[in-house]
Amino acid sequence: MYKMAVLDIDGTIVTTYKQLTRRTKSAIGRLVQKGIPVCLCTGRNVASTLPVARKLGLKTPCMCVDGLVMHDLAERKTIYENVLTVEATRAVLEIAESRNVNIEVVTWGTYDWLIKDKSIGDIYSIGSYGFSANLIFEAYKRMFGIRYVKSLDSFKEAGEKVYQVVAMGEPLELEAIQEELAKRSLPKLSVRLMWGNQLFITGENAGKYYGLKLLCDHYGIALDEVVAVGDDLNDLDMIQAAGFGVAMENGNPQVKAAAGMITKPNSEDGAALALEKLFCL
Repeated sequence: MYKMAVLDIDGTIVTTYKQLTRRTKSAIGRLVQKGIPVCLCTGRNVASTLPVARKLGLKTPCMCVDGLVMHDLAERKTIYENVLTVEATRAVLEIAESRNVNIEVVTWGTYDWLIKDKSIGDIYSIGSYGFSANLIFEAYKRMFGIRYVKSLDSFKEAGEKVYQVVAMGEPLELEAIQEELAKRSLPKLSVRLMWGNQLFITGENAGKYYGLKLLCDHYGIALDEVVAVGDDLNDLDMIQAAGFGVAMENGNPQVKAAAGMITKPNSEDGAALALEKLFCL
């Protein structure tokens, strides 16, 4: 009945410690052997997605940065990208830098963080900025290509492609950024508030729904022929659009409410269990 599986990575097919279990790799491998495309659709950038795809032996296109970049694993090249213009990047960064927010700039291979307020909290817990750090987070930093910078000036000029800017801070600060962006005559932007304290600013048509649709168009498969598996709010539109949505037990309540199935948590091979059941593996 279903012709493709589209999978989130973090909180879904990898464990809390970012590991792929034997059962997960086996389930995905059996799908591949049956000729069913298995595609990753993740918030990660391309460079941090590739190691997971390689461990799974995937050759299918993967959607990165929540549907903003489509990378062909077989051809080893990017075949679609939604890039912020230099003008938009410059304006977004100038506005964000004027507020008391931490800023993340997402490119093909790195996440560059400008920390302005340590009290806001840094999701990557890097010791060099006064946060608690351990070997796990240091390895995490290296795997994801996380850099901490003192200035974002290099992104305000033509150069490295920027896919997404994330401002993290208090609601009033984020609201002020949204209001200022609305006053500017900029190319159309997508501005999404996630988790109450993170503002995702990209070109329009951002979100995993668009990534899912691009994958379906690539394979000539209808949305209702797809199984999508995820755990968090950035997976919600993908879960809702797919023919069958699966939420992890460790997932966000909104995602679980929208899913057709709630499987076991990522620490207990929940994604593999769902694939085995839905694809009769």
